[in-house]
Amino acid sequence: MTVSDSTPLQKTLRWLAANTRFPAARLPARAEILLLISTAAEEEQVALQRSPRFLIERNDKASDSSLRAYAMNRSLAHYVCNNGQKT
Repeated sequence: MTVSDSTPLQKTLRWLAANTRFPAARLPARAEILLLISTAAEEEQVALQRSPRFLIERNDKASDSSLRAYAMNRSLAHYVCNNGQKT
């Protein structure tokens, strides 16, 4: 995985390790919280830029009706009539 392929969290951890000797030395708590909040915001931004998946909505009523009729006819094809019983 190259640097350009890494996630914002990986970039943040790499920066912490290079500039603050993380995890041996740590930043003040407020600074770490601000850094993690900015990382989470960047993650959200990356997620919003991705193309949406499986959001195609069809509005083809004729096709939907045809598929329902086909499924119903297939279910009726296996119906076995028992004419042996007398009423």
